[in-house]
Amino acid sequence: MGPIDEREPKYNWQEGEIMVPKKLPAQSGIFNARVLVGFALFSVGALMAMLSVAATPFSGITTSANRSPGESVFAGKHAGQLSGKTTLGATSLPLAPAAGSWTVVSSPNTSTTQNNLLGVTRVSAPDCWAVGFYVASSGAPQTLVEHWDGIAWAAVPSPNASRYNNVLSDVTCVSASNCWAVGFYVSGPSVYQTLIERWDGTSWTIVTSPNAAQINLLNSATCVSASDCWAVGYSEIVGVGTLNIDQTLIEHWNGTSWTIVTSPNATAWAKNFLYGVTCVSASNCWAVGFSQSIVGAYNINRTLIERWDGTSWAIVNSANTSALDNYLDGVTCASASDCWAVGYYFTGNAVQNGVYQNLIERWDGTSWAIVNSPNTSTTEYNHLFGVTCASASECWAVGLSGTSLGQTLIERWDGSSWAIVNSPNTSATLSNFLYGVTCASASDCWAVGYYYNGSVSLTLTEHYTIPVVQLVSVVSRKVHGSAGTFDINLPPTGTRGVECRSGGTNGDYTLVFSFANTLTSVASANVSGMGSVSSSTIDNNDPHNYIVNLTGVTNAQVITVSLTNVTDSVGNFSSAVPASMGVLVGDVDASGRVDSTDVFQVRQQTLQITNSSNFRMDIDESGRIDSTDVFIVRQQTLTALP
Repeated sequence: MGPIDEREPKYNWQEGEIMVPKKLPAQSGIFNARVLVGFALFSVGALMAMLSVAATPFSGITTSANRSPGESVFAGKHAGQLSGKTTLGATSLPLAPAAGSWTVVSSPNTSTTQNNLLGVTRVSAPDCWAVGFYVASSGAPQTLVEHWDGIAWAAVPSPNASRYNNVLSDVTCVSASNCWAVGFYVSGPSVYQTLIERWDGTSWTIVTSPNAAQINLLNSATCVSASDCWAVGYSEIVGVGTLNIDQTLIEHWNGTSWTIVTSPNATAWAKNFLYGVTCVSASNCWAVGFSQSIVGAYNINRTLIERWDGTSWAIVNSANTSALDNYLDGVTCASASDCWAVGYYFTGNAVQNGVYQNLIERWDGTSWAIVNSPNTSTTEYNHLFGVTCASASECWAVGLSGTSLGQTLIERWDGSSWAIVNSPNTSATLSNFLYGVTCASASDCWAVGYYYNGSVSLTLTEHYTIPVVQLVSVVSRKVHGSAGTFDINLPPTGTRGVECRSGGTNGDYTLVFSFANTLTSVASANVSGMGSVSSSTIDNNDPHNYIVNLTGVTNAQVITVSLTNVTDSVGNFSSAVPASMGVLVGDVDASGRVDSTDVFQVRQQTLQITNSSNFRMDIDESGRIDSTDVFIVRQQTLTALP
C-alpha cells in the first residue's frame, strides 16, 4: 500500500446545496480543465475551486524538492499563490510560416461568471459542435453546447442530469443527425456519474450510461460508425485503506446501449487515467492518459497508452522523457501507421525546480516514440491538450503557454517537423486557453477553450482558414485554323457563358482557368455533366493558367468543371474552383436558343476571315466563315439549353 495522497481537500455536504470545500487548495490560473477534472474534481468542492479561478496567474516554477512524501508533482504544480496583475513571458522561438491564419471568432456565453469550452468536433465545414459547461445562477455548473452553422456559433439547449454539477468534456459526430457528448454529473455527496448525451438532428437528450464505482468521469469520445462508439475516462473507489483507487474506464456504444468494456491498468492500487481516444477502424482504436506509481518516497506519473484490436484493450509500451512526470492528454491518427499523442512533462525532479514542457509522441505502425516539439521557452509552462490531423502532412496541436498567465499555444506538423504558429489571444494581460481542436479540411480548422475578461471566463473559439486562390477568368479556347486562337469568356457570376462552336466528332473542348498568382498544385479536375476530362495540367508556358481538356461533351447542356485542392505560390488555397459552360452549337448570340437570328448573323459574315469580332460565327473553327457554318446553325435550329 502506497503513501497517503495528500492532494484531496475535505468537503462538507448539505442536501440541496452545492458542496463547498472546508479548505481550497491554492489554485493557479493555468490548468487543463480535463486534467483538473481527473485530479481535483473528486468532489464538487474542487470543481467549485476551479470555477472560482478567474484571470489569476500560475506559478512560474514548481518546487519538487518541497513536496512531501507521497505528494504528486501535479499538486506541486498548483502551489502558486494568487496575485494581481501579471505579464506574460515572451515567446523566444520564431513562429513558423503558415499559409493561413488563426483568428478569434465570436461565440456566445450563457453565464455572467463562467463559460468554458472543452471539446470540439466537426461533421463538415458548416457543421461543427463544441461542448463544455457554464455556471448557472445557482452556482452549479451546467452543460454547455454550441453549434457552428457555417456563419455563426449559437448556443443549443442541452439537458442536465441533476441540479448539481454537470460537465461535458468532449463531443464526436457520426453524421449531422448523430452526435455524442460525454462528461459527468454529481448526483450526491462525492458521487460522480457518467453523463452521455446524444444529438438526433433535432435535440440533445441524455442516454443511459453505466458506472463502475462511486466516482466516474468520461473525458473523451469517438465513433467509428453509428453502432460503434467509444468513451474513455476513469472511475475511483473512494477510501480503500488510506487511498482512493483510480482505474481506467472505457465504455462502448453498440447501436443500442452503452456498456463498460474491460480495460487494463498499469498499477492496480493507485491512479490510472484516460483522457483521449481515437479510432482508425472498428478493430484499431487508441486511448491515452497516464498512470501513477511510487518511486522511493514520491509519486511519479508515466504515460499510459492502450489499444483496441477488435477483441480487447491492452496496454502498449509508450515513451517517457527522463523527467519525473509525463502526461498524455490527446490522441489522433492520420492512418493505421501514423498516430499522434500529445501532453506534457515536468522538467524538474525530486530535488530540482522545473516547469512543464510539451510532450509529443508518434506511432509509426510498430512503436511509440517521442518526437521533438518546440516550447515557447525552457522557463515557461507549455501544455498541449488537443491534437488532430487533416492529413499525414497537416496536423495541429493546441494548448497554452506562459510564465505568469496562460496564452494560447498552437503547433503545426507539416510532414517533417512540429513548429509553433501564431495564435491569437483576446488580451496579452489576461489568460487564454485552448483545449480542443478539429479540422474539416487542411484549410478549415477550429480550436476551442476559454479566456478571462476580468473575473469572468468566456468561451474562446478560433478558426484557421487559408485565403482562397484568386480566380481571374475562365475561358473556352479554340484554335480557328490559321486565323489564330479565340476564347469565349465563362464568367463565374452573372450572364452564363455559352460555347457555340462545334466540339467535332469527339466533342472536344478546352477550358483555361487563369489565376492572379502562379499555381503550385491542383489535385484534380472533375466534370459534372455529359463529358469527361481527357487531360489537365498547369500551363508550362504560364503557370498562372490551368488547362483542362474535355472530350465526349454532348450538345445542349450546361457542364461544370471543378478544380480541387488548388494551391498557389503565395499559399492561398481553395478546395474547389468551379466553372460552368453552356454548350449549344450554333447559339452565336448566346441567347440559350438557336433560331433564325443566329442563322442570319452567320450568313451576314459569310466569306469573312475569322477575327476577334466574328469568331463566334466560325462554328467549325476553320478560320473562315462559310456555307458550312450556316448549314451547321440551320441544323441546330430550335435546340436550346435546359
